[in-house]
Amino acid sequence: MNLRTQIIQKLVHINEAIFFYPKLKKFYQAHLNHPKVCVLDVGANKGQSIDFFLKVNANAEFDAFEPNKKLFSHLTLKYKASNNIRLHNFGVSNLKGELVFHENILDETSTFEELNLNSKYLEKKAKVLGVAKENIIVDSYKVDVIKLADFLKEHPNKVYDVLKIDVEGHELPCLQGLFAAEDAILPIRFIQLESHNDDMYLSNNQHQDIETILNKNGFEKVAEIKHGFGDFAEIIFENKRK
Repeated sequence: MNLRTQIIQKLVHINEAIFFYPKLKKFYQAHLNHPKVCVLDVGANKGQSIDFFLKVNANAEFDAFEPNKKLFSHLTLKYKASNNIRLHNFGVSNLKGELVFHENILDETSTFEELNLNSKYLEKKAKVLGVAKENIIVDSYKVDVIKLADFLKEHPNKVYDVLKIDVEGHELPCLQGLFAAEDAILPIRFIQLESHNDDMYLSNNQHQDIETILNKNGFEKVAEIKHGFGDFAEIIFENKRK
């Protein structure tokens, strides 16, 4: 990662700390007031959501998924003394097998999805980062992926307060893999999704399909919290079947 990208990434994190996370914290403090919170973190990156939920609840437990091999090594070192954080070096999708993972120069936006090279947003982002849009992806390789329905089946006694999904355009396949069985009552209270209103990835225009699959399975939208920059927000759905 070049110096320019590092500076931009740092500014983004400062912006989030000031404008976004306080609003998200206010929501969860109002709704998660029991002694121990359990979180499924899909797309753990550098542990931003883990650190956030530990501030909401110091006793929180996590199952965190991160397919990026470099970031997984970072997470393993960062949380090596934390018995409450279980790390899984694979991705989440609508199948069990392998998918090609694309590392973005800005690692928060790495994804299984293909870039839309005709995107004006992508062109603008590339200019900000000081690279050609074709060089936004710095590495691609196959990684193991699972379905969340299978993971929950393998851990039948686990109940999660929050499922956070931040997968840069791959949200719908994640949800399809979660809702593999119709009319299942899932042990999850809230699902938090990052929703973009841009066309950086070929698959980004799936907002209605995402809301439909969530509503069909008993989850209703209860909050929308905008990030401090860009045209995107966290959408939180609550399980009304529980």
